[in-house]
Amino acid sequence: PPGWSGVFLSMLSFLFFTDMGIYWIHRGLHHRLFYKRFHKPHHLWKIATPFASHAFHPVDGFMQSLPYHVYPFLFPLHKVTYLGLYIFVNVWTISIHDGDYRVPRLLRHIINGSAHHTDHHLYFDYNYGQYFTLWDKIGGSYKSPTSFEGKGPHDYMRKLREK
Repeated sequence: PPGWSGVFLSMLSFLFFTDMGIYWIHRGLHHRLFYKRFHKPHHLWKIATPFASHAFHPVDGFMQSLPYHVYPFLFPLHKVTYLGLYIFVNVWTISIHDGDYRVPRLLRHIINGSAHHTDHHLYFDYNYGQYFTLWDKIGGSYKSPTSFEGKGPHDYMRKLREK
């Protein structure tokens, strides 16, 4: 649909489409045939940092970028909206690696934030999604973040400092 409602709908569908694609590609990169060769450089950081967000093998980066580049060929998307979403994707990717676990309490089990992705780096087989927890819940790979239970890495460091 044309107009602002069309732009808004294309942004939402872009997020859901790319979240689905990234989930399956990311999960596939964790398969034993691909992990060591292509995805392990990203997982050298057990506690993720913003630097880890863009530390990846070129094949890993290419594979995980595919949903973002395929979407405009399948669905209408204004070029300025595409560029804005490209910036958003980069900011989001950095933010889920920054160790700042602030997500509104109501959205904690819907939004795949930094706490989810930290557990992904720590426990490997959970929370593959990019923006939402939907595909992890469907695929059986959802894990509620340990930091929401007071057992995350920052909690551990705080307890060590108190001693």
